Amino acid sequence: MAQLRVRLVVLAAVIAVAMVIAVRLTELDRDQLSIVAGMVGFLLVIATGWIVHAWLRRPLEELTSSVQDVVRDTSRRVPALQSAGASERQLADWVNFLADDAERAHRSLARERELLATVADGMTQGVIAIDDDHKIELLNDAARKMLGVTSSPVGEPLIEFVRVPEVFGLIEDARAASAEVELLGGVKTLIRVAHKYGGPGRVLLLEDVTAMRRLESVRRDFVANVSHELRTPVSVIRANAETLLAGAKDDPVMAPKLIDGLHRNAERLARILTDLLDLSRLEAGQYRLELTPVPVGALAEQSMTAVEPQAAKRNVKVSITVSDELVVKADAKALDQILVNLIDNGVKYTRPDGNVWIEARPDADGAIRIEVRDDGPGIAAKHRERVFERFYRADPSRSREAGGTGLGLSIVKHLVESMDGEVGVEPNAPTGSIFWLRLPKGES
Repeated sequence: MAQLRVRLVVLAAVIAVAMVIAVRLTELDRDQLSIVAGMVGFLLVIATGWIVHAWLRRPLEELTSSVQDVVRDTSRRVPALQSAGASERQLADWVNFLADDAERAHRSLARERELLATVADGMTQGVIAIDDDHKIELLNDAARKMLGVTSSPVGEPLIEFVRVPEVFGLIEDARAASAEVELLGGVKTLIRVAHKYGGPGRVLLLEDVTAMRRLESVRRDFVANVSHELRTPVSVIRANAETLLAGAKDDPVMAPKLIDGLHRNAERLARILTDLLDLSRLEAGQYRLELTPVPVGALAEQSMTAVEPQAAKRNVKVSITVSDELVVKADAKALDQILVNLIDNGVKYTRPDGNVWIEARPDADGAIRIEVRDDGPGIAAKHRERVFERFYRADPSRSREAGGTGLGLSIVKHLVESMDGEVGVEPNAPTGSIFWLRLPKGES
């Protein structure tokens, strides 16, 4: 518009000059008049062409400016051009159509990116996308935790955060491959590498397999331990039976000894199988518990009667210090089995003429803590974390002499946890061990 005004002013000036010249024409002769008339006509043609050009150019300039605004901001549109012709208006309509389509594509792409980010962050596996230069394009929350990254490293080289040569060997491999590596803190991680669809680069999928490998190790140990525990009683039963069949059944001296060995090892085999069945039912959630208010003192007295013969045989004194007011929310039968197991272990593994104490008290958070302490040799620190594992023995030879199956403490742990409790072991001062369990407080 400003340019049009300038051009109109210039045209007016030209016309004014032409009028002045026309006035002066009366003073010129015919030849001079022809020359001046030609020059004035030429100037008028130029001025008229300039005006027409400006008039035609105006809608194109407005359209160009509007298109530039749309390119900068796809939410804007080309306005209706009143001075434009049909071609310009059609071009404006097509530009608006393309802008609408681009905005729809932009919104769709934004939704897809948000969905991808939500899915990636919701995955338990780590996801890393890198370009052809090994720079990070995507890193989800799980991958950040595995790599110990707290910032957003998008655009940074992967080598700044992963310094494991095997990973870059997988990335450089032309085929999609996988390998198990060890990342920060000894975390065992399975990494799968695949080509990125639709362009150069790779996608890395990280899965923490530390717990899986530990469970596989526990399973292998369990199978080996079961085989080992069953081998001894089965071997003794088989050997004694073969000896009896070979003629020892008629020997008045050997026959009773062999039959007694058969009986003892059959009982041991039955105890192992019973404990295995109980443990299996507990792990499968098939062991039904009825949680009711249980007085700790009365149940501790009841549990002690089951181990009195063993305590008397070893001259071990068992003392109970539990208030009659302490009540826990538990299954009475399961708690009795727990206490019998812990008291029996205390009697078996303390020194002869030793002591076992049973105590209970409320904790700061309102739960009831029950302790079974002894003054025996205690358990070394390296064994305390594993004593609740199946078949784990701090002293295997002594455990077998005492007649244990190696499953009692594992059953104790499962029973306590099934009643929303906790169980553990601590050293006792000056010697011995403290096996403790915490159970929710029950109503009196």
